[in-house]
Amino acid sequence: MSFEVTNCIKKMHHSGFVVKDLDRSLRFYQDTLKMDLKMRWIETAEQCDVGMCVPGCKLELAQLVGYGAEVELIQFLDQPGTDAPLEPNHIGVGHISFEVYDLQAMVAYLEEAGYKMASEVMVVPELNITWVHALDPDGVHIELMQFLNQD
Repeated sequence: MSFEVTNCIKKMHHSGFVVKDLDRSLRFYQDTLKMDLKMRWIETAEQCDVGMCVPGCKLELAQLVGYGAEVELIQFLDQPGTDAPLEPNHIGVGHISFEVYDLQAMVAYLEEAGYKMASEVMVVPELNITWVHALDPDGVHIELMQFLNQD
């Protein structure tokens, strides 16, 4: 009998991002995007040595749920990494994407709340979408997309 990966993976569980200030990031994801806090916890150096491959680190983590997605935010408490901005074409840089009902209203809402857009609103008729990248407090790209012909 041969191995079938599709018989082994149940589902994608979450996407995670390292943040500088967990409380600040939670304000964005909970208060602004209205995601719900699922859990928040601290991992010890012993757990981090094995799980994160950063010897001696201590983490505080939070998982949020909303809109059919889970997001995990990770703050290194005693060994913070660099917060130098990464170019969008840097290998490993990712983004999360939310489908929205009204892209223009969402952009206005985020800008009024003090958040910046990383791009102009793009319209791509051949893909039937319009989209923009917003930035969370740590510069993580949050794609907002709207289908042009919504049913």
